[in-house]
Amino acid sequence: MLLIIPLLFGSNPDLQAQQIRIESSFEPSSITLSRQSIYKVTIRGSRQPPRGKLPSVEGLAISNNPTTSSSVSLVNGVASMKLDVSFATKPDRVGTFTIPPWEMEIGGKSHVVPASTLRVLPSSQEDLLREQARKKQQEDLRQAVFVEINLPKDFMFEGETLLGSIDVNVWERLGLSREPEYPPRKNGDAFSQSEFRNCFKKRGAPRYGKNYVVYSWPVALTAAMEGTHELSYETLVHVRVRNQRNSITGNPLFQTPFSRDPFLGFGRSQSIPVVSEKKAIQVKPLPMEGRPESFKGAIGTFTTTVEGETERITVGDPVPVKFLVSGKGNFGVMPAPEIPSSDNFKVQPPAFSFEGDENLKNEGTQRFEYVFTPLSPGKLEIPAIPFSYFDPELESFVLASGEPTPIRVDPGETWVEPDSAPFSMDSGNKPALARNLFQTENEPGVWMESLATTSVIRTPIFWYAQIGPLLCFAGLISWRLTQRRVAKDTRAKRVAKFRNEMKAAIRFNDPKGFFRAARGSVRENIGGLVQNERPETLSKDDMIGILNERNADQEIIEGVSDLLDASDAREFAGSMRDETSLKEWHGKIKKLLKRIRSKA
Repeated sequence: MLLIIPLLFGSNPDLQAQQIRIESSFEPSSITLSRQSIYKVTIRGSRQPPRGKLPSVEGLAISNNPTTSSSVSLVNGVASMKLDVSFATKPDRVGTFTIPPWEMEIGGKSHVVPASTLRVLPSSQEDLLREQARKKQQEDLRQAVFVEINLPKDFMFEGETLLGSIDVNVWERLGLSREPEYPPRKNGDAFSQSEFRNCFKKRGAPRYGKNYVVYSWPVALTAAMEGTHELSYETLVHVRVRNQRNSITGNPLFQTPFSRDPFLGFGRSQSIPVVSEKKAIQVKPLPMEGRPESFKGAIGTFTTTVEGETERITVGDPVPVKFLVSGKGNFGVMPAPEIPSSDNFKVQPPAFSFEGDENLKNEGTQRFEYVFTPLSPGKLEIPAIPFSYFDPELESFVLASGEPTPIRVDPGETWVEPDSAPFSMDSGNKPALARNLFQTENEPGVWMESLATTSVIRTPIFWYAQIGPLLCFAGLISWRLTQRRVAKDTRAKRVAKFRNEMKAAIRFNDPKGFFRAARGSVRENIGGLVQNERPETLSKDDMIGILNERNADQEIIEGVSDLLDASDAREFAGSMRDETSLKEWHGKIKKLLKRIRSKA
């Protein structure tokens, strides 16, 4: 391992050249098998960057990224320089490990780093318990939220499209702060996929003896290259947790939201990255044997239909022919069958249209519309559409071209040039001029008012055109006011419901129900300050943030915080530190809600 450590002591003239001393040690020098130690090299009396190659020791893993720290101190009025280079080490077996002396170059001169020894003992009972706790936390985390790749089979053919789903499973007791904002992200370049557009939510799905909320995204995967490839998906899940100083393991490296808060549901929001297990998918190449010339890449199970004109036509008349491919397969990458022009027909490139799910394009009908233009008369045949596909279930190619369509083409009418006889100027050939085509009178007729110009403002159409938009605008304003009134009435009903639940809880001495209703009432009133349509999703931090935006007094903020803490302690821990009666709490909450409503 090559060691290059730059030192930045500056150019202070007070730092005089000193004798270089090098020390090495393990801290601690004796550990159990499941623990780590630090191999430290201390350099005294130099400000030059050291260079050297750290020797390797079998059975002892040494980090490639050392940490450094430097310091300058005064000893008896003389500046003393010190540099510590630390390496994390992890043994993989029990025994004694010694890093032998090795050379280090400082300022162009070679110096020897003394040997150091680390003793590794068998794992203690405490280490075993810690390892078991860590594994249990990992298993709890894996079972609390996980991503699954659901495909109908574990192998595909190159170019084949499979319809599956990507499911995010969330334990119902996990306490999401909000639903997933975006779908999982794919890891794996060997497959292309359709867009994630629709998400289907299902509650109460049983797994591992628990109930889960499943967020499922349909996806169409297409294999891009042959071979065995791994596919995985990752996403972020936002959960609501409470902070605690110590985890059950005492090691911050192993802390998780579940070890910090066994009763999730209220507190701060935290994002948890979730990665699915890697799924190995074998992509087989398409066979070369028996591959027809008309095969262009269609893979699936299809049926074909030809719709064309068989009536009598003339030369030059276009004949539309529709070729329909129906079934399941890779419609998203299916090319159009190629039909070259001939001496009898001119063929235009087809128009495409698909009937089915435009995003997945896995099941439906692909329509190709060709236009054949006959170039010669006679009894002709519209050629069969050359089409074949590979059926992955049969693992063989299938011809589905159909049969030629007979058609009769007439030559059509022939253009005859008209006679061009010279025009004669003889008087005998002059046509008689028409006279008395219409009769006029010298006296003017009756004046018609309808011919006079009328102002636009006086027309009924103008006023109808003005009244129509005005009525629409008035209706929109009325609908908006009605919606706001309905929302306000709904919020008032929810607040009254919580108020009645608190009174009933006091009557039956139900602290848990009382604080659940009190928390809901506070959320409704604070959510009403910002017109939040879903106040039940507000966390403690969200509510405190809204009160700060409204410039609420510190007394209100502290009152809300104390209420939420007491509610959490009573509902989830089953106990409270103080012995305040429910009636006293009810009086405090009424005053608190009144002050909150005053900030509206």
